[in-house]
Amino acid sequence: MTPAVRKATPQDLSALLEIEQQSFSHPHWNREDFLRYRCLIAELENAIAGFLVSRQTYSGDQKSPPEREILNLAVAAPYRRQGIATILLKHELQHRAAYFLEVRESNVAAQALYRKLGFVAVAARPQYYDFPTERAIVMRLK
Repeated sequence: MTPAVRKATPQDLSALLEIEQQSFSHPHWNREDFLRYRCLIAELENAIAGFLVSRQTYSGDQKSPPEREILNLAVAAPYRRQGIATILLKHELQHRAAYFLEVRESNVAAQALYRKLGFVAVAARPQYYDFPTERAIVMRLK
């Protein structure tokens, strides 16, 4: 069954926070964060299966086009390994913008997914993540 993808609404916040809690050892997103940025959700059987949060960024160089940054991506435990993250990413990538993101160095499954969609590793950020302290791999899609 293919999920419906739509923009999140304030009524979705409790479910988004629950998925955030399930997905990360030390979640740091709150209600205001989800409302501040573009948040897409994948919905299956009247349940939120996952979410993707992104924002538009500018380099400060007026000659450079804006980029989009993928800030957060998570799938609820019962829906993992069913292609939900891929569906959310493909929906987001329809903007045809340049994209970048950071991913934990140890999260090889996520890195493989991003590579499958055309992202390449371009840099690393030492000690970017906490709990545990870990490097971030910066990946870019142009």
